[in-house]
Amino acid sequence: MATHQLSGTHVPTTSNTLTVDRLLSAPLPELLAEVGAEIVDVPVDEYSFLGEAVQPRTGLTQFYMPSGRTAAERDTVARILVGKVLGAPMRPVPASLEVNTYGGAK
Repeated sequence: MATHQLSGTHVPTTSNTLTVDRLLSAPLPELLAEVGAEIVDVPVDEYSFLGEAVQPRTGLTQFYMPSGRTAAERDTVARILVGKVLGAPMRPVPASLEVNTYGGAK
């Protein structure tokens, strides 16, 4: 499994500080660093699997994503997952795109 880890100062972002404009326009590495997340490549061949967010109680949130996807697909899915994890005010995703997140504080 390859991990794309980003360095920099982690500034916790909440749904109050992450706007939809920022979510859609910020360079992805910068956005991931802001929210304390990393993308982890997984060798999944199932076409319907686009990605999964795991938010542990401590440490970085991990977005498990198939390694064979295009850069555009990965960018789009990562932004959706960031928005979902943070509860950003987003339009609903299409019904065919099931979005689940696991973990986090209870």
